[in-house]
Amino acid sequence: MKLIPLTPDSPDVMLAQQLNEEAFPDNERVDLDDFFRSNTDGQLEILAIYADEAFSGFFVMRLFQNIAYMAFFAVIKEKRSLGIGSQVLKDLKEYYPGKQIVVDFESVREEAANKEQRQRRRNFYLRNGFYETGWFQFYSDTEFEIVCSVPMFDKETFEALIADIHARVPEFDPHLYNYSLN
Repeated sequence: MKLIPLTPDSPDVMLAQQLNEEAFPDNERVDLDDFFRSNTDGQLEILAIYADEAFSGFFVMRLFQNIAYMAFFAVIKEKRSLGIGSQVLKDLKEYYPGKQIVVDFESVREEAANKEQRQRRRNFYLRNGFYETGWFQFYSDTEFEIVCSVPMFDKETFEALIADIHARVPEFDPHLYNYSLN
């Protein structure tokens, strides 16, 4: 498996855009061109996933201090459930040494038509070495649970990262909370 940076002129950028449109709901999707335009500091990476030399998916990472925040992660339909996602998560820990990898996904706490899919996604991250943080955030009319690759979530740096993203993309304005603190 290879992880290769995706740029606006990469040969497989259209395949990534098609996957983006198929994999993410309208209220959560961000056009890849918007990501490319927002990368004014070089701290945003879109990485294409290649398995058996073929485009197999992509993910978006925002780097900030000791955090690598995975905003989107999709594998093409034909290659799901083949271990590619698990391998990517393992490879990320080596690709970003010394970084805490933070991921959010649709919360299972909310009633939703895709609740079973949400539970599978949550189990996938926990099975692949991610830890519950106890923190959630709300944006795009959806509650998201936050997990990370190490047992101690760096909430303060994550909040600074979210503020940094919000300054670049004002419509991205999540609210971070922990149910046990309310």
